[in-house]
This record gives sequence, structure tokens and C-alpha cells, in this order.
Amino acid sequence: MLTARIASFIAEHALLTPGQPVLVGFSGGADSLCLIDVLRELGYPVVAAHFNHYLRPEAAADARRALAAAAALGVQATLGEGDERAYAQAHGHSLEEAARILRYRFLFAQAEAGAAQAVAVGHTAGDQAETVLMHFLRGAGLAGLRGMRPLTRLAVWSTSLPLVRPLLAITRAETEAYCAARGLTPLEAASNRDPQFYRNRLRHALL
Repeated sequence: MLTARIASFIAEHALLTPGQPVLVGFSGGADSLCLIDVLRELGYPVVAAHFNHYLRPEAAADARRALAAAAALGVQATLGEGDERAYAQAHGHSLEEAARILRYRFLFAQAEAGAAQAVAVGHTAGDQAETVLMHFLRGAGLAGLRGMRPLTRLAVWSTSLPLVRPLLAITRAETEAYCAARGLTPLEAASNRDPQFYRNRLRHALL
């Protein structure tokens, strides 16, 4: 059972303490929707945090749908927003890097304000494969080829709260199957197929 496997992974890597709040980065897609529902089923107080990147005309509508999906699960939700194109131009970043910076800045700020024990994100085994390949193609050393860890501490965002990835042993197909079995309808952002983003090119053209 998927819920039991995720619970086992959380315990094996000491990712979360039972009963304490968790802030989940929530896009509304299958991975984050599965993560929120599983954590809720396991008894964690969950807050869904959605960040509107303003990259697509339908982004505001997607944000409303994501908040509605969280509400339907009885989960408290919070919304952040930022203009990534303007930030990227002002600071000399790619859109992907600007998106990551603004998103994690928001997530950790919300987690600290809400006394959460961690920020949890829905990275899966497929995301791990993409990350390792991306690092390999960019010439990363052994540390980069190790990929994402289940628990990471990023002092640039928070000196006290970790970033945890409870779904790293789960595939995207499994999160989609979980949502279907639970009657949950994920959002599918058009930006996930946009070839201007390096990770999308790896995912759709190479992997």
C-alpha cells in the first residue's frame, strides 16, 4: 500500500515527527496532491502552500483551483505570488532559477510563520532521475551525482527548518494511480511541458 510505503520511508529517514505541523509545497499536481493526502491520512497537521509564478495566462485560475483542491481535503492553504520574469531579469537568473528562489523563499517564510516542523515537497523517483542526469550533463562532481536527499538543510532559506522529500522512493505513475483511486483530480500545468525549461527538455525529449 502506497501510504504504508511512504510512512516507512518517513520513519527510515527520520523526516518528520508525528503530530507536528508540516507545510507542503502544493502545485495541485498529482505528486503534491498525493503527498498532502497521504500526510493527512498519517495524522500530520498539514498546510498547503501554493506559489503563483505568473508565467502563464491561466496561472491565477490554477492557483484558485489548487486552493479549492486543498479546501476539499480539509487542509488549510496559503497563497504566495511573484513575478519571476522581472526577478530573473533584475538578478541575471534563468526563469527556472528565479522560480526556485522565489518559491522556496515563500515556502520557508510560511513554514516559520506557522511553526511548521519542515517544508515538504513532492519530488518523486522520476524527479531524482532527472536531477542526476541534469547534474551529469552539467559536469557535476560526485556530490551532484548523488542527487536529492530525503532531508536537506538549506541555511540560505532557514537555519532551523529542513526540506523533506517523502516521495523519493515513489514514481510519478504511482502518485497518479493513487489520486485516481482516491477520486482526486490533479492539476496539469502547461508549464510542465514548456521546452524553454531545461528540466522539461530532459524529461520529454531525453528520458
